[in-house]
Amino acid sequence: MDARAKQVARNESLFREVNERIEEIAETMFKSSHSGFFCECGDADCVELMELTVEEYEEIRSDPRRFVVKPGHELPDFERVLERESHYVVQKIGDAGEVAERLDPRS
Repeated sequence: MDARAKQVARNESLFREVNERIEEIAETMFKSSHSGFFCECGDADCVELMELTVEEYEEIRSDPRRFVVKPGHELPDFERVLERESHYVVQKIGDAGEVAERLDPRS
């Protein structure tokens, strides 16, 4: 796997871990069904938020190769778009998918 692919995977996994904590806080402290989740794209400088329900985020996270990103933040070299809503659900492919599975905090 090339250096760019590894860096993208690390960036995405970092945002995924942050979103895991956001989800935990939304459920336990605020008892909220909605929360602002960070875009899980590969751009380390991206700090855009998307409003999702905890249930929507859980559905996306049910597969360690899936991430939620803002429209226009998808990376066709590493992923394919599965859903196009106010946010996109992307699934990592090839080596990027394997790295996503390995770095998944739920695994």
